[in-house]
Amino acid sequence: MKQGTMLAALLAAIPTLADGPSADGELFTVFGSLRPEAIALSRDGGDVARRMDDGYSRLGVRGESDLGEGWTGFYRYERRVSANDGESDGASRSDRNELRQVFVGVRGDRGSLSIGRHYGLYYDFIDDELDRHRSHYSDAIVFGDLFVSNALVYRSPDMEHGTFGILVELNDADASGDAVDERLEVAGTVRLGGASLHAGYVQSPTHDGLLGIALSRPAGRLTLSGVFQQIDRGAETEQLLSVATDVRVSDSRTVRFAVTSRTDDSGADNDDIYLIAGADERLSKHLLAFIEVFFRAADTDGADESAVIAGFRFDF
Repeated sequence: MKQGTMLAALLAAIPTLADGPSADGELFTVFGSLRPEAIALSRDGGDVARRMDDGYSRLGVRGESDLGEGWTGFYRYERRVSANDGESDGASRSDRNELRQVFVGVRGDRGSLSIGRHYGLYYDFIDDELDRHRSHYSDAIVFGDLFVSNALVYRSPDMEHGTFGILVELNDADASGDAVDERLEVAGTVRLGGASLHAGYVQSPTHDGLLGIALSRPAGRLTLSGVFQQIDRGAETEQLLSVATDVRVSDSRTVRFAVTSRTDDSGADNDDIYLIAGADERLSKHLLAFIEVFFRAADTDGADESAVIAGFRFDF
């Protein structure tokens, strides 16, 4: 069979697989998010650069199966895709066109257990408060790892006053055959009234400890949030403090303002201040338009940076 014929047959089969639940669960669901965006970028002393970019588009499949006696098996396979040429996305992480989440697990009344490549647990509980707009420029001010491979993850059920999780990255061996230290991530949320308090800790071979605390509180149309993080890199300790306000202007429109300070004790004048302001317009259940303004004021000469980002997100 020719490749074109095979591809046409596969594409024709996907809607049937995605829409037809089987007797024991939704075995095959196609999902994704396409996030093309345009950026006007200006660095201190340089010209304004305009380019097509991508806000971490992805495509994947997921499914689940009833195992009986209150247990459900589930899986997820997700890849990063580029809405531009895929060569240079301008992101702080070099993760274009790579695997994102790939895991298999089981869940029941006492929580879920899965193994594979996951979102970092710390990122889910702490950094997500900063990375609300999923912008490349939010990436510049997060400490946790977005993905952790080779990991075993337990997540508790969503209880009345909160939830928690534990991630263990299974160790490997170096070139000499010696075991590499394991990563451990512990994070949780406590809900008190309308407020949510998130806390997380990471012990990793790449640093000597990462601690984060985040607090969010809705107040009418406002949602106030704050994040404190501290990471011990051995030679220096770096801290981050961020506060943000989300304002729900209408049922379809939200604006956001955030200011973040990132400092360290190295004495090398590496401190930065980040300002982010953005607006989202929900055009439909699946389509969102956004605009974001980013500014970085750095102690280092010539490191100031500003950008205007506008784009769409189509989620399916």
